[in-house]
Amino acid sequence: PLLHVWDCGGQPQFLELLPAFLTSRTMFLLLFDASVDFNNRWRSVHYQQGRKFPGEEVNITVLELLHKWMASIHAHLARFQNGVLPDYPRMIAIGTRGDKLRLKKKDEIRKNVAHTIKKKAFVNIFKRVCIVDNTTAGMGDNEDKTYKYLREEIYKLVSEKLIVKTPIKWVLFRKVLQV
Repeated sequence: PLLHVWDCGGQPQFLELLPAFLTSRTMFLLLFDASVDFNNRWRSVHYQQGRKFPGEEVNITVLELLHKWMASIHAHLARFQNGVLPDYPRMIAIGTRGDKLRLKKKDEIRKNVAHTIKKKAFVNIFKRVCIVDNTTAGMGDNEDKTYKYLREEIYKLVSEKLIVKTPIKWVLFRKVLQV
């Protein structure tokens, strides 16, 4: 099976681009910095030559922005399915920088996200919250076991649920980006 990966950046303005990447066969990995308090206002960060530069700060919390992405994805999926969503979850929230957190804090974050979406319309397409240790990716036996879970979930979705032709709009959009 063919897998396309699109990184939408997470900034609020990219929500407008989201429909260009959505089909009824899309899986969503929503990444967030788990080391940042969910109640803080969201701030973009840019890195140049290993140096960190703070970017814009918006008047929305990290958790509210995560919910906005989830709600937008849900709305577009419902449109593709004539209001009926598929019978399988396809959205995983992934907290990065898990190496900076103790196990208790990771559990608290997982529970917090799960609790805040419990009554949201998109709860049925949400699979789970994972917290990953960025410093261990690709490190063999030393790799955070969450990466294995994520690979298995992606493979399972691609091999069992997404066996279809690539949408022409993706192919055309890719050609436009390559020019």
